[in-house]
Amino acid sequence: MRFLSQFFLLLFILIFQDLNGQNNEIGVFFGGTNYIGDVGPTTYINPLNKQNYTKDKPGRTDYVVGILYKKNLSNRLAGRFGFNIAKIHSSDYWSGSSNYRKQRGKWFSNKIEELNLSLEFNFNDYDTKSDEFQHTFYIRSGISYFRFDDLFYPEGINKAQSFAKHNTFSIPISVGYKIKPLKSFALGFEITANQSFTENLDGSYPKRFKDYELYSQKSFGGNLSQDWYVFTGFTLTYIFGNYECYCP
Repeated sequence: MRFLSQFFLLLFILIFQDLNGQNNEIGVFFGGTNYIGDVGPTTYINPLNKQNYTKDKPGRTDYVVGILYKKNLSNRLAGRFGFNIAKIHSSDYWSGSSNYRKQRGKWFSNKIEELNLSLEFNFNDYDTKSDEFQHTFYIRSGISYFRFDDLFYPEGINKAQSFAKHNTFSIPISVGYKIKPLKSFALGFEITANQSFTENLDGSYPKRFKDYELYSQKSFGGNLSQDWYVFTGFTLTYIFGNYECYCP
């Protein structure tokens, strides 16, 4: 935890030390989500999944929406802060699930509210102060702190239910491509895989259940790795600030 606090402090100083230059971006992130864990198929990237939620209930496309701020520290490096709200769900009934999962028949939905702080590295020079067209592939990573529903399966019921809210961390790992077609606007596409520090986004491992007087089914699935959630979508940012002038 000491390392995390030091990381947040250092990145906060780097991002907000100078807001006057033409190297600040503010904007939105929007797209789809999917989950990887102990319920349903283990598809790594599938944000437009519209399979049946249960055998007799239509599915839906999950989403993520958020706001973000970037501080471009150089043409290759940027600090980034964001807040996202996302919906995830999965079902053992979906095609792509293992046969034993289809026979088990579990399904869940969850809501994620996430704050993230990260560093973004550009593979090419990306000059936000230039009037010319700019583009580059990039990677990003850092730390996220998010809130979600702690789920459990009541005895005899295959739909997960929430009994509390819980907070934990995740590690985002992004790959993306961005362009600056206009002087003050940038557009990007990115895929972010978030390794969470919990095994209970899907209700399969309710560790905190012992604190509540509810009757739950036993834990199931593997406990060797935590659950993952994936964001796939677009960023649209506005570049602002005054041009720096070093006039004599």
